[in-house]
Order: sequence, then structure tokens, then C-alpha cells
Amino acid sequence: MRYLLSLLILLSSCTRAPLKSIENSMRPLKKRPIVLDSLSKDSFFSALVKHIEVMKKSSQVSDPMIFGERRIEKNKYVAALQEILKHNEDWQTWIYERFDFFEVYGQNSWAEVMSTGYYEPIVRGSYKKNGEFSQALMSTPNDLITLNFKNFPYKFSSGEHLGALQGRIVNQKFVPYFSRKEIDSDNILNASSLAIAWVDPLDAFFIQIQGSGVIVFDNGDRVRVGYDSQNGLTYAALGKLLKNIIPADQMSMQSIKAHLKTLAREEQQKILNYNPSYVFFKKLDSNALTFAGMEVSAGRTIATDLRFFPKGALAFLDIEEPQFDSPSDIVPKSWQRLPRFVFDQDTGGAIKGGGRVDLYFGSGDVAAQKAGVMKQKGLLYYLVPRN
Repeated sequence: MRYLLSLLILLSSCTRAPLKSIENSMRPLKKRPIVLDSLSKDSFFSALVKHIEVMKKSSQVSDPMIFGERRIEKNKYVAALQEILKHNEDWQTWIYERFDFFEVYGQNSWAEVMSTGYYEPIVRGSYKKNGEFSQALMSTPNDLITLNFKNFPYKFSSGEHLGALQGRIVNQKFVPYFSRKEIDSDNILNASSLAIAWVDPLDAFFIQIQGSGVIVFDNGDRVRVGYDSQNGLTYAALGKLLKNIIPADQMSMQSIKAHLKTLAREEQQKILNYNPSYVFFKKLDSNALTFAGMEVSAGRTIATDLRFFPKGALAFLDIEEPQFDSPSDIVPKSWQRLPRFVFDQDTGGAIKGGGRVDLYFGSGDVAAQKAGVMKQKGLLYYLVPRN
């Protein structure tokens, strides 16, 4: 799992009532859309093979998998995905003819979603704290406790489990965990004992938002970190705080970073503290991992609200991507429609409701450039094997 990018969205009022029930999260589509995958066949099959292997054993893939009012056993869904591997040449047609399409509840109408993007940052760092690299990327503290209600019989009236809570024990009482201000400004944790690496404070913040990152050291070492846990406090987007400074049509990760870099460290930290949510990491020997345990696949991995949409599902996302004239551009020259099949593998604190999706763009500067400005409306459909 990772804490996904939503810095770029200034939330507006929605014309639809908020989605409350998993049974209403999607519905069968009477007239299926025209399906054409604009990415490479190799990228799809590479992602599919990795997806299937992890899906078989992932505890984050529910059994049965729930698609609105439709339920299907996990092993049957996996079997349907495995059948796709036998149809390398006509795979798009084969999927189209053997899967039903379900449209999601949507932001303002059925199927409509607002898509943001996330990526894996690559930043410089140090094994020791210094003036340039003064913020630790920390492993999970020993006193952070996750209370998983799946282990208890308590459920909502809809039948859903209550989920999980993070906190700590104080005088035999379960209380909320420390906030970003308490951790970074008040130094309430022993950062040196928890540090995996030390990086620039802004880089540390955005690696937390993305949920993973690669740290490059002066001696040539490269360490990849991935999401391990979170303090349980609600994510708050900096875009809301900065809406009077950065115009709405210019709001992006790049513009937020540019503004923060003009400030002194103390002023920076005050703004960063607006988001109380805090992510702790672990070292990874593989590529960045999703919430469901699969490695991320550029252009193919999506994140949605775990409460309503099934991890492990195959979906079709009809979306536009930004196109730039040069690597240094902040504003796209155009948007290109690039529909594709995707895999619901991830989730995040900022991706809430029936009309939100986050698309993984990959690693490095090009991915960051695209993800940073991504805030496009699109269409999202889930695929369920027939019969």
C-alpha cells in the first residue's frame, strides 16, 4: 500500500450523494463501451503474470470478490485471468467477449471518475543526518499498534467490517498516534533509531505521499523504501491550504513544490504539518509494492477506495494523459486519450469514494512530470467473468 497523491485536487461539491454501500458501488453495463487498449501488449501481459501469482496468495484480495451486488469466488476470478494468458494474439477481443462490464458509481454520473496520478520518486540522501539531509525516512515505531476489526465480529449495518485503526496504548487506553507536527516539529520519536535514510524534508514529505521511493547515496548505493504502516490520522491535501496562493488552474504537485522551496525550513514545515498523516517505511528488495502485494506496473496499476472496490480486479480505464514539449515544463501542451486495461491493486488515504482513482505512472522524472499535473475526468469499468 502507499499514500497516494491528491495534492493537486481542490475538492468541489459533488452533485451526487456520497457512496455509502458496497452494493451500490457499481452496476452491470447494459451497452458495453468500445474497448481499445492503447498501451503495449507486452506491458499488459507482464503485469498480468505478476498480478496472478500474487493474487493467489494475497490476503488483501477478498474472497468472495464483490462487484456491487455481484459476488464471485476468488479462485474463479483467478482462473478467468489465467485464461487470458492463452490468448496472446486476440486478447482484447477475448476479454471483451467473455467478461461483463460494470460501471462504477462515479463522481457526478455512472462510470465517471476523477483521476490523479502517483509515481516513485528518486532522490538523493545520506546514511547520517546533516544540514542538507535533515529528515529521516523512518521504519515503524514499536509503539504503533494496528487494531484490525476484521478479527472481531463488529460490522456496519451493510455487513462490512469496520476496518482498522492505528494508535498507541497510554495508561491501558488505546489513543490516537502522534501527528506529523509531533513527529517532525516536536521530535517526539527517536528518529535516529528509526531512520532508514536521511533526505531533504520536502523529498521526505513527497515520498510519504507517493508511498515509495528510491534513495541514491553519494557512494553509489541505492535503497528502495516502500509503505509499511501509517499513523492512522486523516490525510489532508496541501492544495486546500494553498488555494489562496496558487490559482486553481495552476494547482499541481510541481507548483506546490515550487512554492514550498521559496520558504524557509520552518515555514515549510508549518505548511507540511497541515497534513497530520504520517507514513513509515520498510526496505524493499523488489520494485515498489502495492497494498495488495503486487509490484506496481507503470500505466497499469490503479488505486481506489478499499471500502467499495475489489483489490485484484481487472478494470478498463478510459482516460487522458498529459503531453509535454520538454522535461522541464510544468504545464502540458495537450492531453492525449490513452484508454487501457488496468489492475486494481492499491489504495490510499486520499482516494475516497466512488468517483476517485489514482493511476501509477512509474519511476523518475518523466513519471513525476505526468503524475504531478494529473487531474482528469475519465471512465472506469470493472470486468467480471461471465457465468
